[in-house]
Amino acid sequence: MIDKSEVVINLTASAVIAYMLISVFYLYVAVGENWNLVLNALLDNRVHGAIFISVSSALLVGILAIAASIPVAYILTYSRFRGKDILETLLVDLPQTFPPVTEGLVYLLMFGRFGLAYTFAAVIIAKFYVSAPFTISFTVRRFREIKESGIDIIARSLGARTSHILSRILLPLSARDMAAGFSLTWARAMGELAATLIFAGAIPWVTETLPVLIYLASSERPQVAIAASVITETLSIISLLSFKLIARRR
Repeated sequence: MIDKSEVVINLTASAVIAYMLISVFYLYVAVGENWNLVLNALLDNRVHGAIFISVSSALLVGILAIAASIPVAYILTYSRFRGKDILETLLVDLPQTFPPVTEGLVYLLMFGRFGLAYTFAAVIIAKFYVSAPFTISFTVRRFREIKESGIDIIARSLGARTSHILSRILLPLSARDMAAGFSLTWARAMGELAATLIFAGAIPWVTETLPVLIYLASSERPQVAIAASVITETLSIISLLSFKLIARRR
């Protein structure tokens, strides 16, 4: 006898999977016979600059996110104070839903007077806010799992200090989760557009990232925009799969 519920579930899941995969890979199909134009666009100096700014800034944001996630996760896990849940929402959940356009305007008003606008530092600042929460959330979750296991309590009863707990228990046991968070932070930083465009602008080899280049070149130089899109998507796919493989092996 056919289970109608299972059939509906399978059909719905198949439709969603097809939609998601088509959204990811259609770009390669759309290029079609124009791969030679895309390859020529890859020789464009402006594209090279956008690749360098995007990759370097995303890597730096990922490193900063890991460094920031450790003390933040420790406080959210072990400290007791009123409003901790609200603070966690503001640090982790809100940045992922906060309109990037508004964020870029906020930073422009906040830091523009100090000469940070339209600089590489502006790219880092804009990307960090929307990207770091992924690493923070993974680290917080893992720290809490370790706390629930009681390993840290046993270590403290034996005289271990906070530095020992961090270096010998929390960080080693959280390495995989932090690597996973880093991969998502990197990918999110690579794709950030609105806040970066408003706060950092689009100066080639200074602040222009691949998403910004795609946005600006899509109407005037479509081949360049397509080439940048192919690069961005390919880098994101390869990086995410690589980071997950590394984390799984660890």
